[in-house]
Amino acid sequence: MGDPKSGVSPPTWKLMIAKWCGLYPALLIVSYAIQWAPIDPPLFLKLFLTTVILVPLLNYIITPLMDSLLEDWLYDGLPRETGGSD
Repeated sequence: MGDPKSGVSPPTWKLMIAKWCGLYPALLIVSYAIQWAPIDPPLFLKLFLTTVILVPLLNYIITPLMDSLLEDWLYDGLPRETGGSD
């Protein structure tokens, strides 16, 4: 298994799937919460609120969580850090 701090990066397609797996449920929850709000804001305001909530969640919570949950799959087959001496 690779190490995220070793400079080895998983394939982009795996990273996209991992982010999508975390983003989709969060987007559903936020969208339903905004839909059930006592007022019905216009579309541009709904999109603004959704992105203001989801971008920080994706950056600080969802992506690190998905990286740790899917670490074995993300880094499978990547070169391992050898740990050799300098």
